[in-house]
Amino acid sequence: MPRVTMRWFFLSLVIVGFHLVCASDDLNHVPNISGSLWDATNTVHIISRVPNNPTPLQVRCQSRDNDFGMHTLYNGQEFHWAFTENFFGTTLYFCHFYWGSEDKSFAVYDTRLSHHCPPLAESNYSNCYWEARPDGFYLSGDNQSWEKINNWT
Repeated sequence: MPRVTMRWFFLSLVIVGFHLVCASDDLNHVPNISGSLWDATNTVHIISRVPNNPTPLQVRCQSRDNDFGMHTLYNGQEFHWAFTENFFGTTLYFCHFYWGSEDKSFAVYDTRLSHHCPPLAESNYSNCYWEARPDGFYLSGDNQSWEKINNWT
């Protein structure tokens, strides 16, 4: 009798564990463990610095698990989102930008770019600021010093 009970117990554990893994709708969000690396929160900011003529900037950002839809940003407007780096360090967000006859698609957050956006002093919070300008795309970790990363073409 105890053998049968143990089998059911382990089978139940496997089923519950499988259900939890399959039910996870976003693997980019790791549960926070206070005071650890996994407590870090990253925010990506997309800022329009292009003229509203011929058209305002349109941007669609997404990851494997999230699609934020199309956003229209007028000069000076911002769209942003926050997330926690996944356990494996493979978090990737990319955006497709449209402005007049121009369009460009590229990664706005991945491990290759994360060094541009270091954590704020004495915290695990970091910000990545992207500005779309007429001559290209600029990245900053502090919203003050900017580095050109991409052109429109």
